[in-house]
Amino acid sequence: MQDTVSCHRSESSLNELLREPIIALMMTSDGVHSDDIRALFRRMEEKDKARGRVRSRELFERCLTP
Repeated sequence: MQDTVSCHRSESSLNELLREPIIALMMTSDGVHSDDIRALFRRMEEKDKARGRVRSRELFERCLTP
């Protein structure tokens, strides 16, 4: 994955957000790890599939691949 590629043209990718220093500080203070956030996105995908909504797999992978 190219880290500079956004999930949407006007939005940052998940990887870009997780590398932001302020977000890293907040996650550290809350005891949250980047793997926790990625797992949350995977659970969201599973729930979407169960509801019959399918997001673009390419978009999902691009947003989650470290």
